[in-house]
Amino acid sequence: MADDPLRLSPEWGHRVEDGTDLAPLLAFDQALELSSLRRGINRDAFLKDLLSDLHHQQLIPLLLMLPRRWKLRQANLPDHLRTIGGLLETGLISPLLLATLADDLQHLLPTSPKRQQRRAIDRWSERQVALNDHRTVPLPESLDELETIVATDLAGPVETSKPSGTLTKISALGNTLCWRNEGLSSLQSERARQRNRVMAQVLNALGSNRLPSMPGGSTPFQFCGISSGRALLQQLRARGWQCRGRIRASVASFGLGASTHNSDHWQQVPLAVPYRTGLLDADGEEIRALLPHCSLEMELKPPSPEADTVLLQYYQGTEGLNGWAALNDQHRPWQNDRNNGTVAYPTGELHDQSLEEALDLCELMGAVHNSEAQLSDLHGGGYGALGFCIDSTALVELAITGTTSLFPLTLGDLWRQRLLHQLQQLLDAGLQAPEHCVGRYRNSLEQLPQDLFHSNASRSDAQRRLRLSQPRHSPFALVRALNGETSRMT
Repeated sequence: MADDPLRLSPEWGHRVEDGTDLAPLLAFDQALELSSLRRGINRDAFLKDLLSDLHHQQLIPLLLMLPRRWKLRQANLPDHLRTIGGLLETGLISPLLLATLADDLQHLLPTSPKRQQRRAIDRWSERQVALNDHRTVPLPESLDELETIVATDLAGPVETSKPSGTLTKISALGNTLCWRNEGLSSLQSERARQRNRVMAQVLNALGSNRLPSMPGGSTPFQFCGISSGRALLQQLRARGWQCRGRIRASVASFGLGASTHNSDHWQQVPLAVPYRTGLLDADGEEIRALLPHCSLEMELKPPSPEADTVLLQYYQGTEGLNGWAALNDQHRPWQNDRNNGTVAYPTGELHDQSLEEALDLCELMGAVHNSEAQLSDLHGGGYGALGFCIDSTALVELAITGTTSLFPLTLGDLWRQRLLHQLQQLLDAGLQAPEHCVGRYRNSLEQLPQDLFHSNASRSDAQRRLRLSQPRHSPFALVRALNGETSRMT
């Protein structure tokens, strides 16, 4: 395991809920080897071909996932990423390097004209939503309108399946590594997934009502006659809906998927980002783990038993904004199953007032983070610099519960100062936010742990958070070893 942190455990698949009958697994390193052999080219040529077809937003996570012996130096990396490739080819990433990349990438990545078209505030406050690649509709203003939109979209023509993402050239070669998960089904129907997309943007638009002035001079957005997420929850509960929230942590793959066709079935290739934690185990060896994806997961269940639950998640995302997104991930039993232990829920559920307060915080943070990203013209809506998904989720958790269970946290002091400055600027300009919510957010920014360096005073809590933010059940031998050795961490 020392040379292959993404090695799969032979114990995976012994439980029915592992789903290996539907999703047999193949280790990433093995999939790369088999794919290069099928292509009949050497490793360097295969890697060059692979990376030349990747957009830089997907390239950086892939560089972190590649096995160590798949060298990067010979690959055809973009000029602005060659130095980063040189850093990453000799070992695993660490929280310190992650924070450095998050900060410096704001200066290393070239300016893109497209960034000026739909930036963080514009995305967050948008009054329309894309249901697919070809249809964008205005946001509904009632639940009935929402159902009409979803039903109308499903009545349209069904498009044939096509390769997703940017690796179309590699994927189209056939009988090799496919950069998407083929052969898997979704847990929810297409109608339910469309409803999730619309509701996520409804919550974002409601949150944008807090801004001192609406983008483009538009009037406040209303849904069901109300103008805030808190009021919407109250109205839904009055209509018999069940609403709950949970802090969620799963293995991050940054939207990348992979599979390969073997004989008459698809084998799924689990992807993850291994990293050095900066913490030692009882034997004096540095603990390694897999980078988590974290969010505030929210379920909105209608009163009808036959109706689908609306599934949403809040986080600072690679989508270019801080806000809500649909929880529409393809069902991957090895990574994001909400019932088999591959998703960790380290704290209790949020209901009623605690969930309403969490929504207040999400709206306040959306206003502050997206304003700072847009005014400072940050890449990716400030992703990384203003915190990764882990940091944004931890800020909410700390504000609501008084503690956090997530690791690693890398939000730097410089950006915390800028967020506090942006908060004050918005308050002075008339930002609408409850005083206690503002106080909790300020307190979270000041007290949120930072996992770049640790001392005797902070090390024990860091180890606690590391354990809590890893899956309870996983096909990765690294995670299983970490779970089995928790008592030895000192």
